Amino acid sequence: MSPIVMAILLAGNLGLIFLLMTVPLGLRTVTVSRLVAADRHRLWQALWPFGSDAGWSGEIVSTQALDGEGMARITLSWEGRDGQPIERRVALENVVEASRFSMRVLDDSSLDASFWANYRETIELAAEGGATRVSLSQTDRYRGVAFLIFRYFAMRRELGKLQRWARTGEYRKGGWFEHPLSQVGFAVLSAFILWPFFGLSLGGLALAAILTSVVALHELGHMAAFRLMG
Repeated sequence: MSPIVMAILLAGNLGLIFLLMTVPLGLRTVTVSRLVAADRHRLWQALWPFGSDAGWSGEIVSTQALDGEGMARITLSWEGRDGQPIERRVALENVVEASRFSMRVLDDSSLDASFWANYRETIELAAEGGATRVSLSQTDRYRGVAFLIFRYFAMRRELGKLQRWARTGEYRKGGWFEHPLSQVGFAVLSAFILWPFFGLSLGGLALAAILTSVVALHELGHMAAFRLMG
C-alpha cells in the first residue's frame, strides 16, 4: 500500500476519533417521541418517579421526598463502586400532573456531580386519540458525537420497552446490542476497518484479526477488574 493511501487512511481514522470523542458540540438537546397505545395517566404513573408503576423497568427501587420543593432521592437497582444501590438526589421542576416534568441530577453516589452539571431531562405526555404521545428530551453539554448518539438510541430503546410494557405488562431486559451475535459482528467490523493498515492481503487480515482479539481481551480484563474491585 502506498504511503499516500496510508496517510489518507490514518487521517480519516484520526478525524473520525476526533469527531466521535473530542469535537466540542456545546449544549445540545436530544428529543425522541413515540405514540404509545396506553392511557396517559397510566404512563404517568410509570414515568413519574413517585408514580405507582415507577419501577416498571426495574431501574427505580424507591423514591423519597426530601425537604425543599421538588427535591427527591431516587434509589436505583444499579450498584455503585461500593456494591450498594446507586442513589441520586434530584430536583423535579415544571411539573404538570399527568402531562410533563423536568428533572435535574444534583448529586450521585456513583458519578461526580460535574458529570450532571448541565444535564436536564424532560418527559412530556400528550393524548392523541386513544393513545399517548410520549416525548423524552435530554439536554447536556457534549464533547464528541458518540455520547450524544448513544443517548439518542438509549431513549429510543426506553420508549420501545415502555411500549411493550404498556401492551403486555411485562418488561423485557436486554436487546440486540448486548446479543452475542451483535458483539461478534462489531468485532468483525473492527477487523475489516483495521485491515487496510496492514495491507489488503490474507496476512494483513490475519494481523487485523489478531489486533482485534487483543483489544477484546484487554477490555475483558477491564470488566474482570471492575467486577473484582468495584
